[in-house]
Amino acid sequence: MKIRTKIAFQFSLIVALILVLFSVALYFLIRNYTKGEFTNYLKDRAETTAKLLIKEANVDKRLLKIVDKNTLSTLYAAEVLVFNEKNEIAYSNTDAETIKYSPDLLERIREQGEYVGEYKEKKVVGLVIPNETNSKIYLILAQATDTYGDAKLENIQNAMTWGLLIAITLTVILSFAFAGESLKPIARINQEVSTISGQDFKKKISTGNNKDEIAQLATNFNQMLSRIEQAFEMQKSFVSNASHELRTPLAAIKSEIQVALEKDRQPEEYQEILRSLDQDNQRMTQLINGLLQLAKSEQGESNLMHKPVRVDEVLFEVQEELLGQHRDYNVFIDFEEVVEEEEPLTVMGNRPLLKTLFNNLFENACKYSDNHTAEVKIKFNKINLIINIADTGHGISKEDQERVFEPFYRTASAANYKGHGIGLSICKRITDIHKGKILVRSEVGVGSNFVVVLPHIS
Repeated sequence: MKIRTKIAFQFSLIVALILVLFSVALYFLIRNYTKGEFTNYLKDRAETTAKLLIKEANVDKRLLKIVDKNTLSTLYAAEVLVFNEKNEIAYSNTDAETIKYSPDLLERIREQGEYVGEYKEKKVVGLVIPNETNSKIYLILAQATDTYGDAKLENIQNAMTWGLLIAITLTVILSFAFAGESLKPIARINQEVSTISGQDFKKKISTGNNKDEIAQLATNFNQMLSRIEQAFEMQKSFVSNASHELRTPLAAIKSEIQVALEKDRQPEEYQEILRSLDQDNQRMTQLINGLLQLAKSEQGESNLMHKPVRVDEVLFEVQEELLGQHRDYNVFIDFEEVVEEEEPLTVMGNRPLLKTLFNNLFENACKYSDNHTAEVKIKFNKINLIINIADTGHGISKEDQERVFEPFYRTASAANYKGHGIGLSICKRITDIHKGKILVRSEVGVGSNFVVVLPHIS
């Protein structure tokens, strides 16, 4: 079912239910009012007859009957009967012979004192009124068929039924028109989206009046397109850079193999070629390992186990491993304040990823410093654990600082050093996974400071 049809159907159903409930409630309200009005009329007739006939002893019964027959009460053809204590008719505004009454009904009226009900399809009102003059008790019975009220209710019912059918029909027609008009912006967006191809994410959809929810949807969709375009560009750049980086050692390996096969050589020459091939192989292995780490970090935290990790222990482990691999490196770790509890130094994280993070930062600091030294400072506040890694290298310009965390990006000063430009991008992704952040502060000719901020568990 289309949204337009669904909206029109639901709207029509709701309005129809409201109209039906309102019509039914109004009809029964009018009906009760009409019935109550007719009952009051019969009661008034009975009380008036009682006043004139019983309490006014000098009233002529024949004259009263003539007056009854020639009043507006004939509109209802009301029959008024007065019974004495023996349930004999003392007065009737019609011929007594044509009046049918039930003794059981009369006894019931005398027991209750006042009665309102129906008898033989007629509305009946009965009153028991004592005569103070002769101490007799009379029963006044007024009965009639509300022909006028029933006709009025039938007319009202017919009018409401036709009005309800017309109103529901108009509601259905107008709801379809209203739904179609309301969904026009979505239809326009749908048409514009269908023209956007996988090769052209620069095209954006119209945001309309920039005020309503449809405009907000279009704006969010355009922002999503921008993010997708950026992701595609990064992917294309990543593939291009990765291919270039892998092609360089492969080309070198191929060239060296071809040179080795050109002619017979001395064992020393073959050993030199093999050492060169080994270096190229190590370079390619490092690149592939870096790409695997980057891919692993891109999987997100849903696939990673997060447990409490003492960051200071990770720092000392990385220090020991790095110094074991590079005898000329120096890493100094210091606390800026005394730590009495474990919580400020503990984060919820993945230990192998945290080791990769700090290993990359320590190695970069040592590699780019003339004295091959990294100074690490640890401090914390109520929310975060802060690790500052400082070096005395060439520094990074402000323009380069904005791009150092992009995959395969290398500054001009780093061109003379071995590397592939993916270490810092891995660091950035790892800090994101741990809901932290990494900042760089650097001055050309002075050195750089990389600050890692991670939320601790306290």
